[in-house]
Amino acid sequence: MTMRVKNVVRRVTMGAAAVSLAILGSGTAHAATGTLDFYGPGVQKLTDPKDGQCYNVVVGDYGDKRVTNNTNKPIHWYAYDNCSGDEGHAVQPGATGVSSETWWPIVQIRSVKIG
Repeated sequence: MTMRVKNVVRRVTMGAAAVSLAILGSGTAHAATGTLDFYGPGVQKLTDPKDGQCYNVVVGDYGDKRVTNNTNKPIHWYAYDNCSGDEGHAVQPGATGVSSETWWPIVQIRSVKIG
């Protein structure tokens, strides 16, 4: 293979790699489409929340009692701030997650994570 052909092949390969990285890299910051609707004294609504991000939803001392997932991604709610504690309670798109009908405000939704 001549030096000129090698250079052409190298440039084509590098260009293809750059395009692949640009396409793959652009998919990391997607947001869920829709809203999370909360019921209780905390945050009332999050619109188009980002994948993988934790949102604290406490206002004052209390979190929310319920969350309805009106997005296109599953979420997890946590009884502790900063999405800490147990694994979180999954809520699929179109479903409602309830902290507790009898133990609220002892058990409350204090944070949610998308995805």
